[in-house]
Amino acid sequence: MSRYITKTATAQMPNSCWGRYGKVGVIEVEDGVEDVAMISDRARGVIRVVEVWDRQFWGKSNRCAFAIACREAEGLAANLNGVTAYPFKGSK
Repeated sequence: MSRYITKTATAQMPNSCWGRYGKVGVIEVEDGVEDVAMISDRARGVIRVVEVWDRQFWGKSNRCAFAIACREAEGLAANLNGVTAYPFKGSK
């Protein structure tokens, strides 16, 4: 049996970009795994990476691209885990 979790990390960007960028992933993991080391199929306990939002601007508000991606990833993971009453509000 597997379950789905979300994982965040900083994104690799060229030196010409200023600011902070991140990536968010929804990962299918083996039963009993709470956290993984990285957003990759090669990490221990990972079955597959379902979806990745890469190079999202990480601002200070909850309306930045990174925060929106985190909410979408949490909603997707909850939906895949079968949680029906998840308080997900879209990107608006």
